[in-house]
Amino acid sequence: MGKLFNRFQAWLLDNRNLLLSRLSTDEQETQEPEKSLTELPSSVASELIAAVDKLPSDNPDLEAIYSTLNETFEKWCSNPQTADNSLVILSSPVTTVSRILTENLLTWALERKIPLRPLQWTGRPETVENITTKLRQQLGRGVTTAASKQPEVVVIPNLSWCFVRCVDGLEGIDYLQDVLLQDDSRFWVIGAGKVAWEYLNHVSHFKAYCGDSLELPQLTDEQLQVWFEPIISKFKITFNKTILDFPNHKGDESYQSRYFKKLAAISEGVNTIATQVFLGSIQYEIEEEDNQSESEILVAKNPELPNLPRLNADEHYILYSLLLHGDLTLPALSQSLGDKKSFVKGRVQMLRRAGLVEQNNGILTINPIHYPRIKNELSNNNFIIYESD
Repeated sequence: MGKLFNRFQAWLLDNRNLLLSRLSTDEQETQEPEKSLTELPSSVASELIAAVDKLPSDNPDLEAIYSTLNETFEKWCSNPQTADNSLVILSSPVTTVSRILTENLLTWALERKIPLRPLQWTGRPETVENITTKLRQQLGRGVTTAASKQPEVVVIPNLSWCFVRCVDGLEGIDYLQDVLLQDDSRFWVIGAGKVAWEYLNHVSHFKAYCGDSLELPQLTDEQLQVWFEPIISKFKITFNKTILDFPNHKGDESYQSRYFKKLAAISEGVNTIATQVFLGSIQYEIEEEDNQSESEILVAKNPELPNLPRLNADEHYILYSLLLHGDLTLPALSQSLGDKKSFVKGRVQMLRRAGLVEQNNGILTINPIHYPRIKNELSNNNFIIYESD
């Protein structure tokens, strides 16, 4: 999570206003006048981000992966010739499932004393022509028969790195479809973004070549509250009625519980989205002391997603390419769109200024906080996003 929050720090300080929206009104209660709120100074914002950076990885993801992986792997071990020999792990395009697989499957394989062959990529090959060549180099096993080969687990941390949506850009996927079912001495673990998965199933029926799939579970409001508790305690963040006002709630629920229910709902249980919304909701409240002096405390406002600006067709295609591939360099993005790099660069700059796209070390990604609304807008404009499309 370190890289995510290092690049998020600058965005938070420059775009805090994007995270704020009007408070909702509960008609069943009398709303008290809103108290004076001020933005966090950069020093406090930096301390918050640093503290969030130290939070542990979300264990529900790991538990779900290990549980399903163990079950599927044992079935394959019992009958490798007929059982499914792969597990696809699906995540949102703004979740780093590749990190989860890279960091944790080695220990899993060592416990089972089975060789692990990970695709040792940290990103997509620079040119489309190199994708299949590099896949063959790392995943090839020679010409010996399957019966004479030692069983092994092959890991593809990010399926999106194996293709580009352009002419000849699916040759890497064609290669994987050829080798997935030809060797029953191999078990495959594949990480994929949900948008890429639906696209590949639409254009190449990739799902037919794979076994089970697991969609990473959404974090619940209780899990998010436990996860953020160290931050809440350290910074003494308050959740009070004058700032938080939710309709259709249970009367005996605390305002902190109501806050995290809404946070879980709007973030779709994705930790990268929830983190940005959480950080963007924290502000100062001015309180008057008995001696008529004033003090400032940290308070949580209603968690809200920022609205999208009006987007045109060219911007839709850029955002879709980034959702589809998870991350792209500018040349790869231009290639996926079939447009000149100079034209795409200008559009990307506009999207970066609007806060929708981020760039880090030359890699372009979707800003996680905008993912839910970008996804819905693209789906409404007939892009392949959901399975039902």
